[in-house]
Amino acid sequence: MSAVVITGIGAVTPAGNGTEALWESVREGRPAVTAIDRFDAADYACPVAGQADFDAADHLPSRFVKRTDRFTHLAVHAVRQALAEAGLTVGEDVPAERTGVMVGNVLGGWEFAERELRSLWTDGPRSVSPYQATAWFPAAPQGNICIDQGVKGPARTFVADRASGAYALIGAAQLLQRDQADMVIAGGVEAPLSPYGWLCLETSGLGAKARGNLAPHQLYRPFDAGHGGSVFAEGAVFLIMERRETAEARGAAILGELAGWGLSSDGYMPYYTVEPTGEVLGRAMTAAVEQAGITAGDLGAVFAHGSGVPFEDVTEGYALHEAFGSAAAGLPVTAPKAGFGHLLGGAAPADAVLALAASRAGQVPPTPNLDRPAPGIDLDLVRGAARETGAWQHSLVVSRGLGGVNACLLLRS
Repeated sequence: MSAVVITGIGAVTPAGNGTEALWESVREGRPAVTAIDRFDAADYACPVAGQADFDAADHLPSRFVKRTDRFTHLAVHAVRQALAEAGLTVGEDVPAERTGVMVGNVLGGWEFAERELRSLWTDGPRSVSPYQATAWFPAAPQGNICIDQGVKGPARTFVADRASGAYALIGAAQLLQRDQADMVIAGGVEAPLSPYGWLCLETSGLGAKARGNLAPHQLYRPFDAGHGGSVFAEGAVFLIMERRETAEARGAAILGELAGWGLSSDGYMPYYTVEPTGEVLGRAMTAAVEQAGITAGDLGAVFAHGSGVPFEDVTEGYALHEAFGSAAAGLPVTAPKAGFGHLLGGAAPADAVLALAASRAGQVPPTPNLDRPAPGIDLDLVRGAARETGAWQHSLVVSRGLGGVNACLLLRS
């Protein structure tokens, strides 16, 4: 079966614009979580977030910005970055009918929707934007990417909670391997920073809560004894994916390979995150490694889901031991997203990008705010500073969502 490779990456995150800014931020452990300034969050349990310094008006046409939500702005800009790095133009370098789009998203576009619903209740239906129906729903970035780039091939949006972006990358790889596309734009995006969107995350029970005298950037603490949930963030990360022979034929620079993946569903309890043993998540990890034709001994690092939710952190450790047995104790494990925030639908694509950058640099970035590992987590957690390991080839990215949706990716540099 043909190898699926990555030839371009685009990213807009709280760490900055572009992949280099993201990598340097996590490598150096620079915090990018701040107090929310987009709206008054004083009465919310978590008044901090990862906020992207991105003004759509500087990059996109004003009419387009006016009729679409911020999550579409972020996605379209990141896709343009990724295509530019890959050196591809849809319709010229690759047929529009042989180009696909796969997008992961959780919440949709509530910044736009809230504004228009407020107008509905205060000024009546005639005051509502005619674009309300098309701006907010989770598939809006997918449609607008297709329009912006002239894509005519398969397109799909995955809504699988925090595993949405991982599903999008897997969906892209499957399209390519089935010869249903020659190039796929795949990734994830989230823009949760609106009063209602933020409330939804709070009531899910997954969000961190302001505690004591901790600074905003100290609240997100995966695997730490003081862990109390995720600090969420906005951003978009997209990859250009092709079959290896296609990329090599046009002389493309290959940035990495999606060499394997595994999927599973816990089916344990409605609206509950995980089953308590980690066994089902462990099966997804094992499947990803086996598909890549490697063993646990070939892994250089694990980029953990690292939600900071105590039960999830502990069971993620259980899952690694279920999947890899005694070898799990020797695997460097990190959750660098704690520095810039959990990107929800964009989280797994961001981790995939960081895994490739880290393996090339030979440095495993640290998990921020990990001062004292929580009881019951028996892992080789990378903390404090980036660990110099020398370049490695294979990284495991773990992603999981509410209801026990598990998706694991095996990246090969």
